[in-house]
Amino acid sequence: MTSSLIRRFVGLRADVKDAGVRRRYGILSGSVGVACNLCLFFLKLITGLATGYISITADALNNLSDMASCIVMLIGFKAVGKPADRKHPYGHGRTEYIAGQIVSFAIIFMGISLFRTSVEQIISPVRSEFNAAIVVILCVSIAVKMWMWMFNREIGRQMSSPSVIATARDSLNDCIATGSVLICLIIEHFTGVALDGFAGAGVAVFIFVSGIISCKETMDPLLGAMPSEETMDSIRSAVLEDKCILGVHDMMVHDYGPGRVYATLHAEVPAGLGIMAAHDIIHAAEKRVTDAVGCEISIHMDPVENADKETIELRKMVSKILRTMDPKFKMHDFRVLNRGLAGENKKISFDVVVPDDSKEDENVIRERIAHSIKMWEPDCEADIMIDRLFVHSG
Repeated sequence: MTSSLIRRFVGLRADVKDAGVRRRYGILSGSVGVACNLCLFFLKLITGLATGYISITADALNNLSDMASCIVMLIGFKAVGKPADRKHPYGHGRTEYIAGQIVSFAIIFMGISLFRTSVEQIISPVRSEFNAAIVVILCVSIAVKMWMWMFNREIGRQMSSPSVIATARDSLNDCIATGSVLICLIIEHFTGVALDGFAGAGVAVFIFVSGIISCKETMDPLLGAMPSEETMDSIRSAVLEDKCILGVHDMMVHDYGPGRVYATLHAEVPAGLGIMAAHDIIHAAEKRVTDAVGCEISIHMDPVENADKETIELRKMVSKILRTMDPKFKMHDFRVLNRGLAGENKKISFDVVVPDDSKEDENVIRERIAHSIKMWEPDCEADIMIDRLFVHSG
């Protein structure tokens, strides 16, 4: 059934990075969620009010909360489909993450509400009417929510959508919550032991934790989480396909929503290439990244002197010093600024990449490197910039 719905409303071979395709996926997921949760809400509410079971009524309100979350998601995906404009030149892709946040908050609120209701039931247990219709209704609810979990999980995986994955997780939580209610009502009916409140409290805690996890997963892209290793490796590999590019560094990845990723980095090229030749190489590298990874990229060209003997020897000296200090230290942007003319000392400039878990103060690292250089080359002064070994993102 899931494949049939996707084929009918989206297309099985649609490009999930395309904003329009993602919009259709999101609207399909949200529409199915609204329809299913609305039906379950009325079914459970009528049953809960007729039988007097607080847990069933609370479960109905849970479905109402889920329906509201699906409506929010629908609004979010409709906004995602809006094209870029003067006020939002990078589009509206992050609206999807905001929608995921609202869904997560709804899950958290539902967990708190269910916990409060369960505590009231523990303090003042009430015997209510039990019949076969309750079992049938709750079993139908579990079956519907199980299908919704599989449906949203499949869509969420296909489009890598945090908000849809959060909705799938919520559907699974609903299965557990409704199943617990059903089991407790059956035990209560046959034994007279009121377990509904205790089971409800346990389920409420489980749902609350799930909401916190979903909130974190959708918050990370908004705050500027690290891009995946796969994305970084793909960008790096595409750039380095041209052997004239000697290395890359200072990569920054900006995520403005699925399919709207922008990156910048520095690429090292031989200083003797010439401006026009270097420009053509960099331009070709940018196109390779766009074609291979699907993100826009701007590459800054860093010329590297690989023919001057003195520069090569000084670079080897500094590399050896860094390896001695810490094998994890890396270097880039090495330049000779002054070759000691007119009675002045030699001046070199370079960046040192330090692991982000290093606890050593950056000024101390800089002083240690400068001191070691002085030991090797007394007439050499160094301008050292310290970088941390993590890829920037935003």
